[in-house]
Amino acid sequence: MKHLRHFVLLLLLVFSCQFLIAQIKTANRLYAQLKYNKAIPFYLKTVNGKKDAYKKEATIKLADCYRLTNNHNLAVEWYEKAKVYIDSDLEVALNYGIVLRTMGRYKEASKYFEQYLAGNPENIEAKHYKDYCLQIEAWLKLPESAVVKNEKILNSKYSDFSPIPYKNGLIIVSDRMVDQLDNHNYSWTGNGYLDLYFSWLNDEGNLTTPVILSKTFNQSFHDGPVCFSPDWETAYITRTSKEKRYKKDSLQTHYSFITVVDLDKPKKNETPFLFNSQEYSVGHASISPDGKTLIFASGNTDGYGASDLYMCKMQDGKWTNPVNLGPDINTFGKESFPFLASETTLYFASDGHMGYGDLDIFVSEFKNGEWQKPVNLKAPINSSYDDFGIMFINSGSGYFSSDRPGGLGSDDIYNFTNFKLIADPLDSSK
Repeated sequence: MKHLRHFVLLLLLVFSCQFLIAQIKTANRLYAQLKYNKAIPFYLKTVNGKKDAYKKEATIKLADCYRLTNNHNLAVEWYEKAKVYIDSDLEVALNYGIVLRTMGRYKEASKYFEQYLAGNPENIEAKHYKDYCLQIEAWLKLPESAVVKNEKILNSKYSDFSPIPYKNGLIIVSDRMVDQLDNHNYSWTGNGYLDLYFSWLNDEGNLTTPVILSKTFNQSFHDGPVCFSPDWETAYITRTSKEKRYKKDSLQTHYSFITVVDLDKPKKNETPFLFNSQEYSVGHASISPDGKTLIFASGNTDGYGASDLYMCKMQDGKWTNPVNLGPDINTFGKESFPFLASETTLYFASDGHMGYGDLDIFVSEFKNGEWQKPVNLKAPINSSYDDFGIMFINSGSGYFSSDRPGGLGSDDIYNFTNFKLIADPLDSSK
């Protein structure tokens, strides 16, 4: 009987080990395919296992999954557990610092950036983020740059962002159309794919609950943001590809591109934007009110960072070759979501310039033949969280997007009024 008990225990141990191996393999495959939301439950089944190597990997990857799906509170919880592995994996220190900075915990974040820099002294990202954590104290004492409120009629419990004027209302981007059977949801977040929705102004001048637009605007995968020619006859829609770059068990991603839709034709007439690429993502087009300037974001590896802003000019009915806006605008990070309020005024989002945390919104003026050093719009338009997708109704009011706490969903649209540009106390040139 004693030998039988030992045999049963050994058998259970073998099955337990095989179970853990299967769970971690599945989790890692999903993680490599950017399916972070789907990977989480498999890591949770692995993290309490008795194999130290599996526990370490599952703990770190869980923290990363929650960070990459913007679940900041759970990311902090798991990075706090993962920090015991920093000596053998310094990326934990960098990523923990990024999450703490996102939550406005600047002093703690700077310590982790410093810890990462001890082993990677030339890392530009960590250097800048550490400096920003120290410099932000001067900004926290500034007066507010605007009055901000949640535009609840436009928002849902999902992600809603990037409003843009369209005829007698606004078009927004949202992933609120969730497939309850999970047959058509985005595996990164677990929500639906992004679609374009329209909110019109009623007779009282109030925005109405957004309704999904037709197949002229929306296709099977992500759609949006969008911008329009001045006559409303041409739409420039950011979409994602149906093709995946890599095979089943390695990295998979649907790169973005711009589709040009002729809305004036009886039947839908789509053409690809001339400067799309299958090597990197292109998207977030914005056209100036006179229709002569187009600025878009691109992950072109010839740029300065993760994504840069490029500009085209309309000449003889065609867009000229794109020109990178240069190192005063573009950084080591992401520049995206441009909005041309005029031919010479550009708003955009960046996580590379001095800011509060993740994406902040900046403005640059075109003077003397070049775009000037960007100015941060300051709080409360900007926060330590993602702030992006701004549009102006006039010089002092408009809408922007943010995933700050207190909203209805993951990203919400906010209204702002009484905007004024606040001088930067760190700018020694003024």
